[in-house]
Amino acid sequence: MLRALGLLEEFGDIPGSLREGFRIGAPEPVSVTTIRKNHKSSLDRPTVIEEHIQTELAAGRYTGPFDKDTLERLIGPFQTAPLGVVDKPSSPGKFRIIQDFSFPRDVAGDSLNSKIDADEFSCDWGFFEHVVKSVLDAPSGTMAATFDVDAAYRQMPVHPDDQPHIVVHWNGQFWVDHNVPFGAASSNGIFGRCGDAMKAIYTRLGFGTVHKWVDDFLFIQSPPGRFSPSEPGIFNDVQAIYDVADQLGWHWKRSKTRPFSTAFVYLGFVWDIPTRQVSIPDTKRLKYAGRLEDWSGRAKVTLKECQQLLGSLIHCCLVVPEGRPRLANLIGFMAGYPHADKLRFLARNPTNLVLGETRWWASKLSNPSLSLTIRTPPPRLELAVHTDASSSFGLGIILNNQWRAWRLLQGWDKDRRNIGWAEALAVELAISWIAAQGCQGALCTIHCDNQGVVFAWKAGRSRNPPQNDAIMRALAVCVEHDLWIDLKYVNTANNPANRPSCGLRPLGDLTQACDKIPVPASIRHLLAEATL
Repeated sequence: MLRALGLLEEFGDIPGSLREGFRIGAPEPVSVTTIRKNHKSSLDRPTVIEEHIQTELAAGRYTGPFDKDTLERLIGPFQTAPLGVVDKPSSPGKFRIIQDFSFPRDVAGDSLNSKIDADEFSCDWGFFEHVVKSVLDAPSGTMAATFDVDAAYRQMPVHPDDQPHIVVHWNGQFWVDHNVPFGAASSNGIFGRCGDAMKAIYTRLGFGTVHKWVDDFLFIQSPPGRFSPSEPGIFNDVQAIYDVADQLGWHWKRSKTRPFSTAFVYLGFVWDIPTRQVSIPDTKRLKYAGRLEDWSGRAKVTLKECQQLLGSLIHCCLVVPEGRPRLANLIGFMAGYPHADKLRFLARNPTNLVLGETRWWASKLSNPSLSLTIRTPPPRLELAVHTDASSSFGLGIILNNQWRAWRLLQGWDKDRRNIGWAEALAVELAISWIAAQGCQGALCTIHCDNQGVVFAWKAGRSRNPPQNDAIMRALAVCVEHDLWIDLKYVNTANNPANRPSCGLRPLGDLTQACDKIPVPASIRHLLAEATL
């Protein structure tokens, strides 16, 4: 079908990978068998693990069990990652089994994820602003439907040469996993690559505008006509969407399909096409309100509890934009936590300023009619902004015809700071530079060559605490100056900020910026502005 639709050149890697298995990004074979102890969360729920193993065996995705010696004779040295069990927030009482491929975290380069370059596994994402544009552009009669992929990652085969990296260990026995697991740094991108192909196929076949977020797909269709991409014979036809998927072996979880309607749920929001309104579902609004009440009632709170609350409120800010300034004190409070792993459970007393913000949010979330009439973004500033970072030198930023660079100082790569943190810091400093130019109430595009940072910015948070701090500080600047930042990925080869980040003067007729921009006090000891 890819060939018939003229898509084979763009997605030519997929057919072979589906036949032979996807490479997960491990740079070299396993040389020594390593067996990690499983996490306490799995030991506390052994029945969940055992039922999961039986389910995977029945589906043909696991082979086993084997003892260690037998498996080594069959596939050579192998490694396991600790098994863990986490709750499914959307399905109370149900659990997801993960393999912790980021373990161990305190030994550099020893985990599978530390060896995978996630930037090599990029894919498209249907973000909030993309849906806003589709709804704003929708003519009268437009409808939408949502579909969920069944066992998304687990439909993707792994190449046999990479399967020794993802062996499952439980109670002294071992199973070979043949499919993409939860927890690997490349899993999102592997599935996302196939999702991109499905999106392109449906679009080329005339199924309207298609957006996707991991395994959630949104189809927006307008009545057939001169300005509609929808084909007349398949307009608002769920079965037609199923038929294409069945032909390709793509599995929709039909129980989760929500048929075509003028209102739909996507990205955790309710969208109403005719009224151009978006709102937080009541169940989620009340959940967030409860989380807020619980947090505010605690005498002391940990950084993790703050991060969870902030993530919820940042999500709400998409519908409550006036709430953006009401996060600055919480963000500032979070910056005061140490990030050393041994201090991760430290609890602090919330300040009165922070509690004032939480009271404001509690009032907002108590409103059952809380919604937003969506509008187009503010005017776009024609700025050419590029950022980059390198572990060999430091940070580089180019804004129009000016550049600046910082050298990373000794100790920068401690306390979970890594190149992703440095890339996020470059974006933060670029935003501070834009604000220092007097820019306000505007949309600005910044180009960054780190997919992980781009994704974290879109999500409003990062799993890495220091990177998360950089994002939060940058958001505080955006709040203060009413800046909308469109962070876009650019290939390193096309990123002019790459040279100053490596300690080299940029090409072309560019001058070093002379004005000073604020550097957060908490990281000043890690940076020195450089003259190249």
